[in-house]
Amino acid sequence: MTHPQRSLPGHSYRGLLFAALAVTLISAAPGNHPVKKPGKAAGTTKKPKKKTGGLKSLAAKPLPLEQARQRAQLLHDIYESTLLTMHRHYFEPDKQRVIPSRALEDVFYTGRRRWGVEARWLAVTAQAMNIDHKAKTVFEKAAVRALATGKKRHEEVRDGTYRMAAPIVLFANCIRCHTTRRRNPVAGLVLSLPVKSE
Repeated sequence: MTHPQRSLPGHSYRGLLFAALAVTLISAAPGNHPVKKPGKAAGTTKKPKKKTGGLKSLAAKPLPLEQARQRAQLLHDIYESTLLTMHRHYFEPDKQRVIPSRALEDVFYTGRRRWGVEARWLAVTAQAMNIDHKAKTVFEKAAVRALATGKKRHEEVRDGTYRMAAPIVLFANCIRCHTTRRRNPVAGLVLSLPVKSE
């Protein structure tokens, strides 16, 4: 069963780019999350955090050169693939447009072929527009339960593969199609990468 193709308003392109950026940031370094520092001694004051306009910075400490080089190449490939995907699906004359999640599956293809990163959409609290987006595995079903309660990440390492599911909040222009009674409905993105056994 496939979802119907719909014409997209201009602001959907912004959603497509944001989703591609989310994929890139999540897959760039799945095991390189900042480590929390132990609490400071009594009597010290914390500096107020600067607001970043709604986007939380994921910037890490400086990387070793080879890791930075690999991450830069990954970002290049994802951004290039996203640009080509947007032109292919939304700017060819007389071509029926597809919904952004379907278009981004072309970017997923690039990540899989060039980097070995498997990615797939996951229906969480909103109606699935494609039956293939429903949870299938034990991990995905557990991820749906976790993300539906507001968790920011559900992960596991099993059989040489690191899997991570993270939420994608659906905004007003999304829920025109993803009907739901919930406030701030959530979809999910599952990423799987090979890891070395310890």
